[in-house]
Amino acid sequence: MSERQDAVGVVCADVDGTVLETDLLYESLLFAIKRHPCIVFLVPFWLLRGRAHLKSELARRAAEMSVAVMPLNEEVVAYLRDRAESGSSVILASASHTTLVGKIAERLGFVSCIIGSDDSNNCKGSRKADAIKEQLGDVPWEYVGDSKADLKVWRQAASVVCVSGDRHFSDRVRREFPNARFINKTTWGPATIARALRIHQWLKNALVFLPVALAHQWSNADAIMGSMIAAVSFSCCASGVYLLNDLLDLEADRQHPRKRKRPCASGELPLTLAIALAPVLFTVGFGIAAFASRSFVVILALYLLLTTAYSFRLKALALVDIILLAVLYTIRIVGGGVAAGVPVSQWLLGLSMFLFLSLACVKRFSELLVLQQRNENRTWGRGYSVGDIEQVASFGSASGYISVLVLALYVSSQEVVKLYQNPQVIWLACPLLLYWISRIWLLARRGLVHDDPLVFALRDRVTYVVGFLGMLIFLGAKFAL
Repeated sequence: MSERQDAVGVVCADVDGTVLETDLLYESLLFAIKRHPCIVFLVPFWLLRGRAHLKSELARRAAEMSVAVMPLNEEVVAYLRDRAESGSSVILASASHTTLVGKIAERLGFVSCIIGSDDSNNCKGSRKADAIKEQLGDVPWEYVGDSKADLKVWRQAASVVCVSGDRHFSDRVRREFPNARFINKTTWGPATIARALRIHQWLKNALVFLPVALAHQWSNADAIMGSMIAAVSFSCCASGVYLLNDLLDLEADRQHPRKRKRPCASGELPLTLAIALAPVLFTVGFGIAAFASRSFVVILALYLLLTTAYSFRLKALALVDIILLAVLYTIRIVGGGVAAGVPVSQWLLGLSMFLFLSLACVKRFSELLVLQQRNENRTWGRGYSVGDIEQVASFGSASGYISVLVLALYVSSQEVVKLYQNPQVIWLACPLLLYWISRIWLLARRGLVHDDPLVFALRDRVTYVVGFLGMLIFLGAKFAL
């Protein structure tokens, strides 16, 4: 700490992007929209009356929003706490509404007073500088900020602390304020966006190729192209939904031992960027889908409608959530068939519904097991309690075994004779599927399955072996090997 900084007895700090790794305006917006989705239509009208009015309306509707788990810039907080302990007064001076700034001050515990926006004044830039000067008079003060809007405040301050991870912005601050102190800030890049889009989850969309594969249309170029269009469309929309889900589930994710590290929940990815990316991905997804058929566009719209309903409400309803997850997997298969122009077998639909219901139960079971190990009772934003864990396991095991029964009945059907020279070979796939389902549930019981079964499968060598053997079995049945 320089002598000049040490001599300044009052430290004013911005909140959004400085003390917090997130932004209270967008946090309150998302909180309000999740509880009352129709608010999204009111926001433009509030904004027409000014940003101060918008912030006031959102703060009023986010009165119950918790700030206890919002990500802090620990280095900034440590700096401010050190200044407070050395006798300096710490003031939070933010463009966010005073109601929300007050909550942050209470959480920190060492803040002397707050300055923020109210119903008529948007306390940003020069207005913030004026508010600080009005509060302090001729007393010199230090300002800790992070953005271009803070340049006007720094010009009125006795000393400057810049919180930044942007080299170009830091260079600009350094040129204008040679004695400025710098504190690091979380930055994002392509890898951060890739994690937020959950690109590894795109593997789920390989399901769109099943209708073509199981109908033995491998040489049909139009069908393959249709399946590829479906896979890309579903991937874009799915990533948009993941962003939307993360934005609406910030508080719950921050209480989860693993999900709190997600880019949106941790503050690594700016909420503004995530909010902008979601509609872009939806637009790209539907634009690509238009190259398939109108029917596929309808299927994709149904998928988006159901996933959006899941994000807003349905994931909090016990049983409805796991059934809907199974339905969403099955919709991918139906969409693949529609895009490729290949009829989807009723047997395939039955198998997928029961199998994916079992995997959805594995997901919920693993979450409940983590809660049980942490001596907690309620799930994070879900409609289950630890006492439901055995019943969820029963649902999942039963559903998995029914999927094996569907496969066995398929071997005895008339449809199988039309596609395979020696359909009896497919019987070998039944014990293979039975083993895989039993094994994943056994490992889940032991706490060895990631709460996302897909992530588990991607890292599980046995799953690859089972998949390879299954492929050999169906090829053997096809060509009577």
